[in-house]
Amino acid sequence: MKKFYFNIQAKGGAGKSMLTYLQALREQNNHRAYFVDFDSSIKSSHQQLKFLQGKTPPRFAMMSLLDINEKLDRQLLFENLFELSQKDYDSYYLDFGAPESDQLPALFSKDYTIQEFKQVADELNAAFIFNIVIAGGSSYEPCTDYLQKIVTLIKGTFEVTMYVNQTMFAGSPELITELKTFGYVQGNNIQSVNLFGDFDVTTAPHKSILQKIREGKGMEAYAFIEKIKIQKELSKL
Repeated sequence: MKKFYFNIQAKGGAGKSMLTYLQALREQNNHRAYFVDFDSSIKSSHQQLKFLQGKTPPRFAMMSLLDINEKLDRQLLFENLFELSQKDYDSYYLDFGAPESDQLPALFSKDYTIQEFKQVADELNAAFIFNIVIAGGSSYEPCTDYLQKIVTLIKGTFEVTMYVNQTMFAGSPELITELKTFGYVQGNNIQSVNLFGDFDVTTAPHKSILQKIREGKGMEAYAFIEKIKIQKELSKL
């Protein structure tokens, strides 16, 4: 069964592209994994996944989900999912932009029921997994509001993983505890709570790592100490 990972969050700058980059680095040598940038606004993954581009067989694509009015087109979404399912890969990582993520709940609640979306997955013989990114600071409330909205709509129909962007929770570890508690209380509605992105921007190795991420470098670009840190991050995914 093919697996489609939806990396989503309606709040911009929460860390969706960072998560997608780390997933791509983990899967760098796995030619059965494919990455798609659905982000119509910033296109961060197009920049940060340069190390996957130009490969044979292909490992990366850009696709659009919005119509001429900048609205999520359900037909485009289904056509793209169908097109991807016909490719010879096992796993697909989909980086949704903030605009696309923001409109997903309306797709589930107005255009289709979540059960009908499950029928799409079944027809494609695929598992849909929703990775919801949560950031701290001023982003915490909108991120958690979005989390609650998605969890309420999905109601255990699909697997949901919460990805907590650690860097943005500096000085407020109690909020991470709060998120873990929320995940536990939700039971089958949230399968796991994972931490990622623990980079201290005041240290030289971490600054260098973040620069390499922005430049779209692969694992071979990291120095010894940097590689140890990166591998630690990948082990948390």
